[in-house]
Amino acid sequence: MTVAVALSDTPRGQAALKAAAEEALRRNEGLAVLHIVGGVDEVEANDPAVEKQVSSQLDGIAGLTWKLHTAPERFDTAEALLDEAEEVGATVLVIGSRHRTRVGKLFLGSIVQRVLLESTIPVLVVKAP
Repeated sequence: MTVAVALSDTPRGQAALKAAAEEALRRNEGLAVLHIVGGVDEVEANDPAVEKQVSSQLDGIAGLTWKLHTAPERFDTAEALLDEAEEVGATVLVIGSRHRTRVGKLFLGSIVQRVLLESTIPVLVVKAP
């Protein structure tokens, strides 16, 4: 069993990573950090730098075990996130969200909305403070 989190180098992504780490500890589960990249060629090229970045944020958290999972986007970020969450056996998927205006909330198509609508596991949406 594992908690999965969508990695994003943004304030909302950092908030999601922190919330996912807390959730993993609360559930006594591991943490799968899902890094979706633009193409197959970028999968191996990005791992060392990204792993170092994630490590700097998570290594000080006692009792947390985590692993970075990098996968290509395959034209659809939401689908790639859901596929990776299923692949790692996630019990919950944590994803960061940005503040949207009332008008912005009317438009479908955002990654978060797609994940919420299509996920077969619980999704925790986190906003940056």
